[in-house]
Amino acid sequence: MEWGNFTPVDGVVFNERDFCETLDGGQSFTWNKSAESDAPEFVGVFGRFVAKVRLNSDGSVSAAFPKQLDQNAAHDAIEEYLDARTDYGEIRESLKKTGDPIMLAALEIHPTIRILRQNPEEAIVGFICSSSKRIVQIKQCVRLLSERLGEEICPGFHRTPPFEKIADAPIELIRECKLGFRADYLKKTAVKIRADKFDPMLLRSMSHEEAKTYLKTLSGVGDKVADCILLFGASRFEAFPVDTWIKQAMCELYSTENNEKKIREFAAAKFGRHAGFAQQLIFAAKRKGLI
Repeated sequence: MEWGNFTPVDGVVFNERDFCETLDGGQSFTWNKSAESDAPEFVGVFGRFVAKVRLNSDGSVSAAFPKQLDQNAAHDAIEEYLDARTDYGEIRESLKKTGDPIMLAALEIHPTIRILRQNPEEAIVGFICSSSKRIVQIKQCVRLLSERLGEEICPGFHRTPPFEKIADAPIELIRECKLGFRADYLKKTAVKIRADKFDPMLLRSMSHEEAKTYLKTLSGVGDKVADCILLFGASRFEAFPVDTWIKQAMCELYSTENNEKKIREFAAAKFGRHAGFAQQLIFAAKRKGLI
C-alpha cells in the first residue's frame, strides 16, 4: 500500500508524553505505535479513514494517508478527530482558576494532552469491549471484530463494524473475537440500537442527563462505560468516568468517599463543565505514578 506525503495538522501541539497518552492511553483502541519511524508515530483507523500520525521535533503534528483515500477529506477528518478546533488553553485556564494544587500539578505534568473526538458508535463498541480488560486486549477485540464484520478501507485496515452488522452477526462469530461475556452485551446493544432507530451522533446534542440515561439502557453499559462513551465519543467534557484508577486517585488525593456516585458529585462541584478533562489529567498522571 502506498502512502501520501505527511502534511501538518493545524491547531495541534503535543509533547511526546501527551502525544502517546492521547492516542494510546485508553481513549480509543484502534491505534498502534509504528515501527517504521524513529519519531513518535502511530498508525490507526478512525471512521472510514486510515492515518499515520507523527509528532515532529517542534511539537507539531503531521499526518499521512493511503493514496487511494481522498486526501482532503482524510485531512479534515484527522483534524476533527484530534479536536483541533477546540481551545484547550481556555479549558486549562478554567481548571487553573480552581486553585486546586493537585489539578495545578496535573496540568503541569500533562501540558498538551487532548480528548479525542471519535465517532460515538466506535466508542460504544470499544468501551463495551473494555470491561475488565487491559488496553492491549481491548485493541485485539476491536481489531478482530473489524476484520470479521467491518468494511475494508484499504488492504489490512477495516472499519469498526456498524451496529447493523453486529446485530445480524451470529453470536458465535462475535465470541470468536475474544470478547467472552462481552459478546452477549455487544450483540444485545446492537439489536437494541437498531430496534430503537437510535443515531449515536445524537449523544453530542442531547442533554447530558438524557444521553447518559439512554446509554445505561444498553446491555453492558453502567455509569463508568456510559461516561467513557460520552467523554471520548461525544466530546461531553462534563462526563467523569470513575474506574479503579480514578477511584483510588480521588480517595488518596482528595479524601473522597470510596463511592463512585459521591466521587462524580465531588468532581462536578469542583471542576464543573470540564470535569472530564480534569479526569483525564488525573488519570494519566496517577497511572504513571507522577502524582
